[in-house]
Amino acid sequence: MKKLRDMNEEKRLKIYLIIIEVVFMAVAIFSVFANGDSLLLGSMEEFNNDDVRYIRSAWEFVDNNILSYHNVGESTVYIMPGLTIVLSFFMFIFGKINGVIAFKIFQVILQVASLHLLFLIGKKVFNSKVALIACLMNALYVAEIYAANLILMEVIFKFLLLLLIYISIYAIEKKSLKLYILGGIVWAVACLYRPTIAAYPLLVLIMWIKNKYSFSEIVKYTVVVTTVFCAVMTPWWIRNYKVFDRVILFTKSSGNPFLQGTFVNYNQSKGLGVPFVEGKDAIESNQNEIKAGLDRLKTYGKKEPFKYIAWYTFGKTYYFWRAPFYWAKVFKIPYVPVILYHLVILFWALYGMIKHKDKSLNLKFLIMVVVYFNIIYLPYFTFERYAYPVMPLVILFAAHTVNDKRCKKQNLKA
Repeated sequence: MKKLRDMNEEKRLKIYLIIIEVVFMAVAIFSVFANGDSLLLGSMEEFNNDDVRYIRSAWEFVDNNILSYHNVGESTVYIMPGLTIVLSFFMFIFGKINGVIAFKIFQVILQVASLHLLFLIGKKVFNSKVALIACLMNALYVAEIYAANLILMEVIFKFLLLLLIYISIYAIEKKSLKLYILGGIVWAVACLYRPTIAAYPLLVLIMWIKNKYSFSEIVKYTVVVTTVFCAVMTPWWIRNYKVFDRVILFTKSSGNPFLQGTFVNYNQSKGLGVPFVEGKDAIESNQNEIKAGLDRLKTYGKKEPFKYIAWYTFGKTYYFWRAPFYWAKVFKIPYVPVILYHLVILFWALYGMIKHKDKSLNLKFLIMVVVYFNIIYLPYFTFERYAYPVMPLVILFAAHTVNDKRCKKQNLKA
């Protein structure tokens, strides 16, 4: 009888999940057509922000097969190629204007797929009820609708990250060679969008040690995943060597975010304070920006060590989590309730992480992923856009807290 009740409960939860996904998709698609180009961060005349530059980059890739960014006709290694390639694919099929709309619809589909992955991860790590609550909370997180309307890599990268986590959990558990190969592919593809995921295998290594993998197993899976990673990345490496006559594994664009990150509270009112010279090209400028950033740390870090230690730990962490990635209104939804909802999620999630930190290894793995992204961005300019891809995991912990409190209330009533 209990088994039958459990089967019926699982069936109901799946129906609820489908309803959540269908409603979310309908609302998100409607938002794409309702908002049009109104949510663009930059100007299509001036090409003065990431999104419009990616659109122009895709145009140039379709017309001339050149990956550019700042300057038309000039090959770049400032960005990874993932977003430009995908965006140009839709432009090639649907045209340069309709291709942008098609890309947004594609992002909506990925958002729904991410919701489903969140359910699968939540079900595996916690249970189906927590997973469903997380999906509902994530669907109500307005930043998800907002992100689907943008021409940025956040939506694709978030999907790849959740897929990678899901594959990793089962690969580690089952010691499946096929899953490790698939995980290696997803990891490499994710790097073609954001190189910050490059050190992700360190988390897997910790899980291997925790799960008592033998040395031979660690070597075996390391070789397999590394080989797959190199196979996926090789075309990018060859292109970079041919165009720039040097080995460039990812990009040469971290200089400016690193330099910006040296300003406490991002206050640049007093200028650099150290010598800085523009380079003859983007790569040289990047190197000069890194040098200027290091000079600033040496100069001001020695003068105010505690201030800079606080800034590079608590200060940047605050800017990373302080608000949702919601920079323009969707459906005229005001900022205040969206920010309050975000803060409530963070509070519930932190409570859940602390309270249940001694539970399963998979739960600890999710915590490690969240902490990893917090730490990996600390040397650079940190803000809410970079925290967005890991918010579903944060919401999952918040959902665990909500379900825990719900169960306690039901027990008290009983």
